[in-house]
Amino acid sequence: MANPTSASDRDCNAGVPLPARPFVALRPHYGMLLGVADFEAEQAYHRGKQRLHNAWAHGWGVLWGLGVRVDPGKGEVAVSPGLALDGRGRELHNELPQCLNVARWFEAHRGDAGFEFTDSGGVIAFDAHVRIRHHACLTAPVPALADSCGHDAGGVAYSRVHETVLIELVPGPAPARTHRNHLLRVLAGLDAPATDDDGQVLADDQAALDARAAIAAAAPADRVAAAAAALHDIAVLDGLAERSADGGDGSGVGDEGDEGDDAQAALFPAAGPLTLALAGLQGVTLTPDGAGGSTLAVAAIDPRVRSVLLPTASLQALSGALLAALA
Repeated sequence: MANPTSASDRDCNAGVPLPARPFVALRPHYGMLLGVADFEAEQAYHRGKQRLHNAWAHGWGVLWGLGVRVDPGKGEVAVSPGLALDGRGRELHNELPQCLNVARWFEAHRGDAGFEFTDSGGVIAFDAHVRIRHHACLTAPVPALADSCGHDAGGVAYSRVHETVLIELVPGPAPARTHRNHLLRVLAGLDAPATDDDGQVLADDQAALDARAAIAAAAPADRVAAAAAALHDIAVLDGLAERSADGGDGSGVGDEGDEGDDAQAALFPAAGPLTLALAGLQGVTLTPDGAGGSTLAVAAIDPRVRSVLLPTASLQALSGALLAALA
C-alpha cells in the first residue's frame, strides 16, 4: 500500500535519498555561483535540524489517526489517514485511506521464508501485523538539459520529491515496542533492572531502585520534593547512558529498511525504529467462496501494539494529577 501523490507522473519504485545534515549550513556570499550541491546542502541542514529535534525531543509513535480496519466484503485491510513520527524524526503522513487485498497479498507471499500459516482444506489461517514506514517519490517531471556526462534521460527530470509512506502487511505478531530512558522506567517501576553476567544489578539500575525506595519512604510532605530530586538525578544517568544509532561497525549506517537519507543514522536514537507497527491482526482467515475468490475474516485487531505520542499540552495538563498522586 503506497500513498499516492496528486501528480499523474511519479516514480515511487525506489526510495529517494533525503539527507539530514543538521550541522553543516550553506554560507552564500555575493557573486557565489550556486549549484545542485549547494541547494541540497541548504535543504539537508533544515531537514536535519527538524528531524534531530523530532527524534530526540519527542521520540516516535502515532500522533493521530492511522486506524486499521478489516472490510470482509471486499477482502481488504484498510488504513485511515493519519500522522506519525519514526525513530529518525521523519513525519509519516498518510493522506488518503489505503487498502490491501489480503487474498492477493497471501498468494504473492505464501512462499516467503519464515511465513507460518495453516492450510486446512483450502482454509488459510495466520497472524500478521500492519506497519508503516517512510518513503519518498520523485514527481513533477520537467524538461531538463543533459548533464555534463551526456546522460540524457529523455530530456526530462523530476523536479519534486513527495514524502509519503509505505503501509505493509507483515506475517507474524508485531515486534515489541522500543523505549528510551530505561533508568527512568526502572524508577517508575515499568522496567526490570538490568543485571550483569553474575545476576548482579548494574550500578545505575541500583541507583534507580534506591531512588524509588527513597520516594516511598519519604514523609508525605516531602514526597514531591523527593520525587523531583530523584527524577533529575536518574535523568542525568539516563542521558549519560543514551547512545545514537549505528550500523554496528562504526559506520553510522542504520538497520534494515535504511534508505540513502539514513546514512547519518548515528545522529538519531539507537532504539528508534524505522518502521512503526499500527495493529496486530490475530486469526486472519481466508476461506474459498466457491467463485474463485476468498472470504476474509480476522479474529481480532489489536491497535495496542502501536507506539503513541502525546501532545505537550496534554502532558502539561496531566502533570498536576500526577503530582497529586504522590502526595
